[in-house]
Amino acid sequence: MALGQDRMTPKHRPPTRAAWNRSSRKDRLPRDWPSRRAEVFRTKGRICLLAYAGVCTLEATEVDHIEPGDNHEPDNLQPVCSECHAVKSSAEGYHARARKGRARMRKTEKHPGFT
Repeated sequence: MALGQDRMTPKHRPPTRAAWNRSSRKDRLPRDWPSRRAEVFRTKGRICLLAYAGVCTLEATEVDHIEPGDNHEPDNLQPVCSECHAVKSSAEGYHARARKGRARMRKTEKHPGFT
């Protein structure tokens, strides 16, 4: 069990991998993703580089894209724990949905009586 999870109740544990299973993200990863992932752990270690207070287990088990998108270069990848990764990914998804919602809004038209 990861450091800190023993104190978490089931209600407060991070979400399961269900979102990953519904995502097309894994289809956009390069063929050599397993070796890139291993290289990140080898060169940058197994300590979570996000370290969000209150959720971090410190033990990195996943690799995160620092800047969202499909840049899989080593300088855009960092080791993270699954709890911090879930928090960051959730925030990025929230902001992406908010931007998309603002883009869909129509321009306000002047009232015909005021022209």
